[in-house]
Amino acid sequence: MNERTKLGALVGILALACSFAAGCGEGSLSNGDPASDDAPDGSSGPNGAGPGAFPTAPPVKLEEESRLVRLSQSQYDNTLQDLFGDAEVAQRTFAPDALNGFRFDTSSDLRVDARLGPEYRFSAEAVAARVVADADIYQRLVPCSATDAGCAEEFISSFGERAFRRPLSDAERARFGDLFELGGELGEDGDPFREGVQLVVEAMLQAPQFLYRAAVSQGQVQDGRRLLDDWEIASRLSYFLFDSMPDSTLFEKARAGQLRTEAQIEAQVARLLGDERVTSKLVSFHEQLWQFGRYSKIAPDADTYRGLPANFIDRLLASSDAFLADVIEEGGGLEELLTAPYAYADGALATIYGQGGAGSQGSSSRLGRIDFEDGERKGFLMQLGFLASNAYAKKTDPIHRGLFILRDILCRAIPEPPPGAVTTPPPPATTPVVTTRDEVSLLTGQQYCPTCHGQINEPGFSFEGFDAIGRARESDNGAPVDTTGAMTLDGQRVAFEHAGDLVEALAASDEARSCYVSRWLEFANGRELATVDVALRDRLAQDPRGVKELVTAIVTAPEFRGRVEASK
Repeated sequence: MNERTKLGALVGILALACSFAAGCGEGSLSNGDPASDDAPDGSSGPNGAGPGAFPTAPPVKLEEESRLVRLSQSQYDNTLQDLFGDAEVAQRTFAPDALNGFRFDTSSDLRVDARLGPEYRFSAEAVAARVVADADIYQRLVPCSATDAGCAEEFISSFGERAFRRPLSDAERARFGDLFELGGELGEDGDPFREGVQLVVEAMLQAPQFLYRAAVSQGQVQDGRRLLDDWEIASRLSYFLFDSMPDSTLFEKARAGQLRTEAQIEAQVARLLGDERVTSKLVSFHEQLWQFGRYSKIAPDADTYRGLPANFIDRLLASSDAFLADVIEEGGGLEELLTAPYAYADGALATIYGQGGAGSQGSSSRLGRIDFEDGERKGFLMQLGFLASNAYAKKTDPIHRGLFILRDILCRAIPEPPPGAVTTPPPPATTPVVTTRDEVSLLTGQQYCPTCHGQINEPGFSFEGFDAIGRARESDNGAPVDTTGAMTLDGQRVAFEHAGDLVEALAASDEARSCYVSRWLEFANGRELATVDVALRDRLAQDPRGVKELVTAIVTAPEFRGRVEASK
């Protein structure tokens, strides 16, 4: 493709972008001031933390949801692969997405910066060149003969519908038709039709209609939300459930206007929940929610913990993912994730669990399920991955284990420590400091520390029955471990003897369930929980639900079929 052709493509793309943006308006997502005191923020009543405890983090005020949501890097890759039916087509390396503090990669606030713009162009050029050079891909894109009347128009309409996830407008068909002819005029390889295909593909892959998920329909406004059309709902479903463009059935349903009712959407969700890609996405939610990124920092001291297997971190990640997938596929939800009395382990991890001879796992490098008896371990919080990722090289880390409970399981708003807190030396001890619990209690018992650590420490101490790699123990530095404590849940003071008691109390609490649903709504919407989401959150959190059941409830809710729009 020569420079004149590339220039023509760029001119076409810019014109398309301008017309597209003009039709969309500006649209904005505002995560501005916190909700006012009289807003339903979930910090009081049955879902509140209760007196004496830090409240649940309040939802934000939302003025309007964005009409344009940029594809994430994984969504871009998956969409290219599904669009062209080739797993090798998305061969590129982009600058990492900046999430700007949002915890999930589904953020609706992704931008195209100065680095990403040229990267999109280089990727589009490479993909378009591959498409016309690969006979199989080319035949899938252009099923008609170049000599047939109307073949160019057929290609533009069919490929455009799939690339933009909706039918092209008359203006778009005309503009891409002009670009197609430009390829024929300026091409160098002697095949004007193939040059036209290459130019259109290159242009469409740089168009905002491809790079963004758009919600620009002018449906009715109900309860402050502009209703999406069938095509927009198809894309919202597919990118939420499996991070890619709609499949052929969703396209068919959108084309027939059959994605408008709760029953129609529920039927599609039931179909898609059997897709492996959906299970992977549901697992990915929990990886991000529960900070699997911390696994990369696991670095046990080699002298203290001898004989750890090679690739210890990779083994822990695979183990945790296998547990999540199993619970999800078996219909479990938050309660099972927190209390299921089993884990997945290979032979080396099973040994750390104290079950080195359990079945075939004792000598196997493959993951298999191991079951625990008599409350020995329950759920994710008592598995190696969580315990080792919240520990130091030699010692446990009760503070971060406790913070995880408050922030990630209960959505409590815990402030950051004051300046200098980390370097503040401990005061003189009046009693012997032997265990990690003794040390943490001494250090955090001075000055203003008890305000926060009075809530943080005790749930963290409940896990002192496990060392820095998650191995069970009864003593620390020669002294018996103390795993007792108490914390406020659902407004009541709850005492526990050990971690098993704590996870059971968490799994049964309204507060944990409300937090879990809040995070799912953030993941689905790509933004922080807002006051307009509270009613749906409270409705979905009334009863325990399996993960798949909860996801189905989210996408079939009326709120999923509309976009929050500011009143005029």
